[in-house]
Amino acid sequence: MDLQKEVAKLSKKELVELVMELVDGDQEVARKIEFKLVTPNDEVKASKQLIRKYINENKRQGFISWRNVNAALQGAEMVLDKGRNKLNSGEEEMAVKLGIAVLSIVIDMLQYTDDSNGEIGYVVNESITLLQDASSLVLLSTNYRVQGNTFDLILKEAMHKRYDGWSDTRYELLDVCTIYSARSTARRKLEETLEKLLSQVSTVSSRSSDYDKQSLLQLQLKILERNGEIDQASQFVNKHLEYDEFRKMAIEKEIENENYETALKLCEEGEANDSLYPGLVKQWKEYRLQVYEATEDMEKQKEMLIEFILDNEYEAYAKLKDLYSPEEWQGALENIFRLFEEKSGYLPHVYEYIAKAEERSDKVLNYVEKSPSSIVELYSYLVTDYIDRVEDIFTKHILSEAELATDRKQYRNVCRKLKVFKDACGETKFSKLVNALKDTYERKPAFVNELEKVEK
Repeated sequence: MDLQKEVAKLSKKELVELVMELVDGDQEVARKIEFKLVTPNDEVKASKQLIRKYINENKRQGFISWRNVNAALQGAEMVLDKGRNKLNSGEEEMAVKLGIAVLSIVIDMLQYTDDSNGEIGYVVNESITLLQDASSLVLLSTNYRVQGNTFDLILKEAMHKRYDGWSDTRYELLDVCTIYSARSTARRKLEETLEKLLSQVSTVSSRSSDYDKQSLLQLQLKILERNGEIDQASQFVNKHLEYDEFRKMAIEKEIENENYETALKLCEEGEANDSLYPGLVKQWKEYRLQVYEATEDMEKQKEMLIEFILDNEYEAYAKLKDLYSPEEWQGALENIFRLFEEKSGYLPHVYEYIAKAEERSDKVLNYVEKSPSSIVELYSYLVTDYIDRVEDIFTKHILSEAELATDRKQYRNVCRKLKVFKDACGETKFSKLVNALKDTYERKPAFVNELEKVEK
């Protein structure tokens, strides 16, 4: 049945009767209809009441558990839907007001809600998106009053104390404000606000305050970019290279403009300045590799990729191999294995990965000897060339595990490994080891019972 078509046939009286019947039978339907019919003058107030009603209904002793978050956000979702409808009907100012109504309430929910599933975060993002879309349309309007009003509403919301603990959301709201920076009055207010915030965070010295400074500087940069002030934006970036996002922008621009020497210098400065932060050092080295690739500096590429491999990077291995001829590769491969082996007694997973990829059973054996438990997964790479060593390592590993086992779960784990041992070393060796374990642990009947099961 085409329900929409059938409903369209109903008379006005029949429609009213149908709606009232639905309302009488379902409080949720009544609430939704009431919200849709609210008069324009009461829309924001009614929207806030609706959002809070759903929230309060799902609170238990002042807290909302993760399983009730979705139900608690139903009112917020309904208001967001209305906001999108307002946007579609050309009522951008009301859309902004409804977006702020949602955001201002749900951000407070984070104080007393288990948002493990990120549902509040999703609604916050949807609210910001609504404000962005509405603001972009407002700016196309010739109604300067509406432009001024919506900007002031969003800026006021951004500076509310509720965001003192949620600075990322504050910065997202300020980012929406940059849309209005084409208007001189809005730009001046926003720049004054950003300067004020910068002066506040500059009084604190910490990683978090550095993040805040960088976020605020990026907003200042966005104002320049939105207004087409390209030279000023470039100078601004170069003035703040102590912040990783700005150095990243500067490097990418120099690479794009094929100014490789300058890009390389920026990378090397970054490595020196951020030596205490391995993640950032790695980022600058990756940019260095891009420069070496662009300039076709094969030797520097090789040096960098070997460094990445030694840092346990799998992808670098394939890239490095492509830079060598088959004849040259064997010598380079031996050098990589040697560097790993000289580095420490521990061999990382990338060593095993390369050994398997290159079908080097001798190096797989070397890895297993350093990490005996890996014999369970790697025996198949060794049985052809090193069956005696497989048996020896596997046996010692199982005996060690058996010695540490204290309950039935651990006994079963030993027995699972015995099954793999049987596949690796054969029935005879398997039976011999099982019998030895039964004799050793005859006073542990649960262990013997599990051993008998695996024997069958």
